[in-house]
Amino acid sequence: MTEQPPSDPAEHAKDFARRYAEPLDYHAGQTMIELGIPTDRIGARDPDNGFRHASFHPTETTGGSFTPDGRITLDSGVMNLSGMDAPYGEKAGKVWACSGLKDRMQAIVAHEQTEIDMGSHDTAVQAAPETAMPISHRAREVLRALRAGWKRG
Repeated sequence: MTEQPPSDPAEHAKDFARRYAEPLDYHAGQTMIELGIPTDRIGARDPDNGFRHASFHPTETTGGSFTPDGRITLDSGVMNLSGMDAPYGEKAGKVWACSGLKDRMQAIVAHEQTEIDMGSHDTAVQAAPETAMPISHRAREVLRALRAGWKRG
């Protein structure tokens, strides 16, 4: 690599996500399969990448999202180590930053599925740590830390 990565953590995550979008797409989809997301609900068309179907959207920055018909995607936010500080507080941010990518991906998928099931972000933040999905212990810790730091609602 000849260029210096961006110093801003969110921009660095997006830069990395764009360069490694293909393997990240594979891992995002595989994570969703392992957690029991039906294959017809894994990924969605990515308008920033020629409307191709993808589980991982590198230019988005929230960590993950879902479409109105319940299709789940992950994005560059899963790699932004400071991305949870502002919405969830410093303690949650530290747990997020010290967690592996697979655990962060599992936490986001569990949160998004819970939000689909329960209808609101606030409710999903509260309920996701108790998901029946087979997420890792660390992913549950991430979700608990996010719940403890959530101030909205």
